[in-house]
Amino acid sequence: MDAIDDTVQQSGADWPIWDRNHTAGFFPGPCSVHAREDGRAYQTQIEGGPVEDPQAAVDAMKVHWKSKGYRITHVFDNMGGNTTGIEIHAVNPRGMLLIFTPSKSTSFINVHSECTLDPAADKKTT
Repeated sequence: MDAIDDTVQQSGADWPIWDRNHTAGFFPGPCSVHAREDGRAYQTQIEGGPVEDPQAAVDAMKVHWKSKGYRITHVFDNMGGNTTGIEIHAVNPRGMLLIFTPSKSTSFINVHSECTLDPAADKKTT
């Protein structure tokens, strides 16, 4: 929730549906800690408004995430005509994946949490 909140604040887009107190829709997919699919990792995606300059938004997010110790893993700056066209991926020190996709029509933030063995993570949010 903190990573989404932080990315929302830094994005330059409006996120009218984002409410950190609304936890429905977080799906705990299987992942591997020690053995195949022994853990769980939450994932969710939120949709926001347009960004006037997507490249500038990605550049600013890259600087911000690096300042937090995140490792930038991919920057896709030309994904084709049927997509938003630009996207940045980063991984935090604990293994959480953040994806920010700004565009002039709509923007997305996608988060995949780190993999955990905590039994509480087996529960789907409501």
